[in-house]
Amino acid sequence: MKKKLDYPQLVYSFLGLLALLLLNISEVKPNRIAPGEKFRLFELSGLPMMIFVMGFLVLMLLSYDFSGSKAVVSGILSPVLFAGILFVLGRVSLDMAKDAPTMRLTFSAGFYGILLMVYLLVGHGLSKKPRRQYLIYMGLLLSGAVMVFLLTSGQFQVFSIMKEFENKRAQFFTSFTEHLFLSMGSVLAGLLLAVPLGYLAYRRKKLESFVMVPLSILETIPSLSLFGVLLVPLAALGRLPFFKALGVSGIGWAPAFVALTLYTLLPIGRNTLVGFSTVDQSVIEAARGMGMNRSEIFRRILFPLALPIILTGLRIAMVQTLGGAVLAGLVGGGGLGSFVFLGLAEGSPDLVLLGVIPIVVMTLSLDSTLKALVKRLRRDEL
Repeated sequence: MKKKLDYPQLVYSFLGLLALLLLNISEVKPNRIAPGEKFRLFELSGLPMMIFVMGFLVLMLLSYDFSGSKAVVSGILSPVLFAGILFVLGRVSLDMAKDAPTMRLTFSAGFYGILLMVYLLVGHGLSKKPRRQYLIYMGLLLSGAVMVFLLTSGQFQVFSIMKEFENKRAQFFTSFTEHLFLSMGSVLAGLLLAVPLGYLAYRRKKLESFVMVPLSILETIPSLSLFGVLLVPLAALGRLPFFKALGVSGIGWAPAFVALTLYTLLPIGRNTLVGFSTVDQSVIEAARGMGMNRSEIFRRILFPLALPIILTGLRIAMVQTLGGAVLAGLVGGGGLGSFVFLGLAEGSPDLVLLGVIPIVVMTLSLDSTLKALVKRLRRDEL
């Protein structure tokens, strides 16, 4: 059998090697404001650079006759290489900061290029569905644990993003909590509203357009425009004693919460309708023949069979809302978006990253968890 090259594996590893060799990986700045000097990795390290180059060459060689076992090796080796690069940057920055306590290290294009290629390599390895796929996840967990250990031991304290975190530690955790409240709370509210609406559209076909068309229209309204539309009614509502005690007003958490909830209705409602509609009518007729009433058919047949598709809609809504909650910072709603807009105003990319990175981590984690749950439910149905 003719052996072939796996072109995605070859391209990702080759581009990672180019980023390692040719692009600046960091910028060393004397303080937060002053411009710094940019460095490539080989200018900061000696022997470790050769190890990283060899690692990416190995990843390129794995593209020849790329099999399940090679996918596992690639999925483990690539995050290990990235963790090693972070460790080297941390050690070098600590040595450089001994005589300059205000010095900070900011990541440059080469770092983000390597990070992107490592992400693609891990994803490509997982897409091959190797027999020992769990080893890739173990490698990711081990690499993550090593980076967390280095973080808590102070190896990354010279990194600019860590300095920004230390300066705004209390505000960060407050904003993180607000972001979770806005995103998870709005998804829960959307779930409670959209599932009954989707079921209503399924039960009454004549009402489907009356339910789904308004939800589709809501989805097309730009976020800032929707905030403006909600300003007047929420300001009026906030004059009532009960809502005033809750802090409801034309600005703040209320318009952000309402807007995010409205944006979750279409993906959850549409998937609820599709989920119920895809249940085979012969299964429902068989349940009726067994003497089940409408409530029992819903609880034991309809809802369990539609649940995987409903959860898919929930996953879409959750990913959408975690990112959309950033805009709450524009109307005083808090959340991690306040770091994003503050960083943009101050010209501080690391402050922007301080708001963006937790959102990316939460999004990927929740998306993977719900995707695995949907896959498990569908496997149980078979």
